[in-house]
Parts: sequence; structure tokens; C-alpha cells
Amino acid sequence: MNSEIIELEKNLREINRLKKKINFGEVSNFYHAVSTSLGLAEGMYKYGFDNSLDVLMNKRNWNLNKLGGSEDKIGDIHCENKPRISIYKLFTKNGFEVHCLPWIGDREFDVAMTDHPQMDFKYWNPASMKVVFRISHLHSFIQHYFDHGDEADMMLIKCAHHISESFIQDISQKLNTQKVYGISVQGFFEFVETQLEKKEDIYLPKVYNFRH
Repeated sequence: MNSEIIELEKNLREINRLKKKINFGEVSNFYHAVSTSLGLAEGMYKYGFDNSLDVLMNKRNWNLNKLGGSEDKIGDIHCENKPRISIYKLFTKNGFEVHCLPWIGDREFDVAMTDHPQMDFKYWNPASMKVVFRISHLHSFIQHYFDHGDEADMMLIKCAHHISESFIQDISQKLNTQKVYGISVQGFFEFVETQLEKKEDIYLPKVYNFRH
């Protein structure tokens, strides 16, 4: 197992222990929800189960004619090229998310499509394939930190940043990534901090114009 993944898992356990120590064994439902979501996201990165990334990596959904692929006698698929995607890091009403968008010709798209000769996948369903990573409520938790946060909360936010960036680096290498764009966990934290210092409203930064 990758040593970086082991370290992330160890860090999350230590952060949860610290949180209980600071609060005399009590952990708020809010902290628990974010920590649990982070643990699930970490598990997605570590094990790759039950997530949209499985669908993206399924070569039987790749357009073999477009990618120069073929199936051998034992059923294994080999491709000269990987499907093109763009990766977006963004905060939505649900929390921090990583979105993948496919390409057709020389442009990205974000609608359901099937059997288009210029698409790298046989079918694309945004509902099940676009959101590949999520840490629920993280935007609210970051804002909460500036009002009531402690050392463990800060460490949890840093852990969320490292896990998400590691996930993005991993998927970038597995597919033909055209670009990585958007706001990281650290970037949003710094944005919130700046808005509070200026006494201005906090909003979710726009990352792309496609439907979320």
C-alpha cells in the first residue's frame, strides 16, 4: 500500500483522538459528519470502491475505435490512448467536490451522450460519472472554524486538502487529463479568511459554467 495513503489514514485517526481530548471526549455532530465524510473519501482514494472512478476506468466503456484499442483472446482490453478528461476542483452546496468532464472533438461537454464517434467513452452519464470525489459540508466547516474552531479542526481541514490533492494527482495519471482547474481546499480556506478580514460576504466561487 502506498506510504502516503497509510500516513493520511494515520493522520485522520490521530486528529479524531485529539478532538476528543480537547473536548473531554465529546465530539459535535458537525465535526463527526465532516470527519466521517473525509474517511469515506479517503477510502475511495485508497481502495477505489463504489465510486464514479470505477466507471471512468472501465475499458469496456471506452471507445476503442477512437482510442486505438482492441480486445485480446482472453478478454483483456489494450488501448494505445486513454480517454481525455478535465478535472475541476470546486465547492458546491454539498461540500468540496472533484468533477471530471469528458471531451468530444476539441471541447468539453456536460450532457448525457451515447455512441458518438468523437467521444472517448461509449456513453457518458453526468449523474453517475461526473462527481468522482466529495467531502460533504466542508465549506460550512471551514467557515465554522473561524468562529469556533480549535487545533483539531484545523488539522482536519489540512488533512482534507492533502487527501483531495493526492486523489487528483492519482486520477490525473490514470486518464489523459487535459487540465486541472479550480479552487483547492487550501485556496477556499484562504479565500474565507480574506473575506472575513475585509468584512465581506462569503460565497462559493464559480469554477465553470456547465451545470453542476
